[in-house]
Amino acid sequence: MNRTAVQPAATLPVLETALVRLRDHRADDLDAMRLVWGDQAGMRHLSTGVMDDTRIRRRLDEAVATAAAAPRRHYQLAACLQGDDRPVGGIRLDVEDATTGYSGVFTMARHLRGSGCAPDIGWLMLKLAFAELGLTRVWSMASLENTDAVRAITRFGFTPTGETERYFAEADTTMRLVTMEVLADTWRAMPVPAGPGPA
Repeated sequence: MNRTAVQPAATLPVLETALVRLRDHRADDLDAMRLVWGDQAGMRHLSTGVMDDTRIRRRLDEAVATAAAAPRRHYQLAACLQGDDRPVGGIRLDVEDATTGYSGVFTMARHLRGSGCAPDIGWLMLKLAFAELGLTRVWSMASLENTDAVRAITRFGFTPTGETERYFAEADTTMRLVTMEVLADTWRAMPVPAGPGPA
């Protein structure tokens, strides 16, 4: 029997823990995201490479456009600290088919690394995938050189499935990547972060 994913709500569901909140990116996020996506040291291992204002504007315009698409298949989400609407990072979820999503381009301001926010951001992205959209599997990739990202994604519940090499035109670089996946049942067994839990 073919399985059909749950139809997403017209608006993004509430995605928050005691530490962070995920919302759709907006065009006016440019100044805040310049501190994340424009950070040379912070973006050096990512497939996008460091972004200038033109590329950040293009990425934000794309996020606004895909948020309005029907059916929606791309979620480019801003990560904000509770009590502050300015993004300090972001994460992306692309719906590939009725059961599978791809999570990519997880970023966070360098001064927040080690703060405990990353696991909450990942948990909320997976809540969107599994509890809201009805997916059963999410996969991701990270540069083998980016040990911080691999460690963070592992804390999200992902397990390695292999390695691959890929060229990324945006950053004009070839990267050796570890592929990873997490299943809905694994996510449901994970501890719920402090604050609002699964729907």
